[in-house]
Amino acid sequence: MKLCWLIPSDRSGGISPVALSCCRQVSQAGHDTTMLMLLTPTWIGDDYDFRVLSLGLRGWAPETPIKLLHWLEENPQDVLFFNACGEFEALIPYLPPNIRCVFVVHDTAPGYWCKALEEEENLDAIVAVSETVAGKFRHRLKQPQKLSVIYNGCAFPKLLDTDAIRQDDLIFLGGDNPTKGAFDVLKLWIQLVKLRFRGKLHWFGNVTPEWKTKINHLPDSERIHIYGYVSRDVIFSTLASVKVLLMLSRVEPFGMATIEAMSMGCVPVAWDVETGTKEIATANKTGLFAPLGNMEILAKQVLYACENYQAFHASVIERARIHFDEAVMGKNYEALINHISTLQPIERSKKGQQPTPYKPPVHKFQLLPPRLRSVIREFIGKSPFFGYWLRDMRGF
Repeated sequence: MKLCWLIPSDRSGGISPVALSCCRQVSQAGHDTTMLMLLTPTWIGDDYDFRVLSLGLRGWAPETPIKLLHWLEENPQDVLFFNACGEFEALIPYLPPNIRCVFVVHDTAPGYWCKALEEEENLDAIVAVSETVAGKFRHRLKQPQKLSVIYNGCAFPKLLDTDAIRQDDLIFLGGDNPTKGAFDVLKLWIQLVKLRFRGKLHWFGNVTPEWKTKINHLPDSERIHIYGYVSRDVIFSTLASVKVLLMLSRVEPFGMATIEAMSMGCVPVAWDVETGTKEIATANKTGLFAPLGNMEILAKQVLYACENYQAFHASVIERARIHFDEAVMGKNYEALINHISTLQPIERSKKGQQPTPYKPPVHKFQLLPPRLRSVIREFIGKSPFFGYWLRDMRGF
């Protein structure tokens, strides 16, 4: 079959690596596979056994639906997988019945799943990347049998020396993102220093000069190493040398960073809230949790993970590599493809009509003055409770 994964770009967070894994797996299964992006790629090359293409448009391009339709006329496909790209999703009701449509929901925020509800009658299947995500909208579906949960997977690098001695080091992958828990890390570090923690903190992701100043003002800041954006190889090699992943997100639809860290032997320490992390890590077996906002207990859990690392080491690796390998995900998508190929074709609501130009959504928060937006973000970022309570208002 001819399968096509539609994604916004290769800058779309955890979506593009997952799409790559999906394409690699279904291609190995014998399908004619394409990954099509809206934007011009920045890091994904073409050295794959499937096609990696782009329409070369810009974000929110109004001509996207008609451009995609023309591309499909020149490159017929059997199944389209829509992945968090509103510009592409606008074409769904106009597609002919011979094309199967699968809508993949990657996040708990309504902006990611409302279109699936709107286009339910025009979709052959809906995929949620976790039960946490599925639970947000399953009860709203008229045909809940269309919904499947397929966990994301990853191609893990080889773990060369599982018996190597590790230092009591920590890793945080959220940059200066308040939603990822950046403010929590600042508070946690102060608490750890008070408890005489002597390890290092490896801080990855975009960090502005203002945030670097915040970090440099922390006690013992010389033990905090800031990396910024680096290659995945650097991240994985660091994961293989540290003991603890700080997973302090207030919202985590699935948890790609968690499975990647666990696959390399890191113990996740997270807030005890309903996120995808709790579907991956089991308390006191493959991860440790602390009550939301309680820095004292959080710090003690970090120290416990370091001191008792050998009790977790083998279990976290096994959990990630057996249950979340990309081959497992590939088999689940293969089963879904086989299922929808047996269904009656859908006569879509606007078949044969000319697609209308794409209209971007209005994000009310962006209408506020930049300085006010910054103040609101910082206020929410400093409060784990507000951050968790407002977690699904992202994109509002």
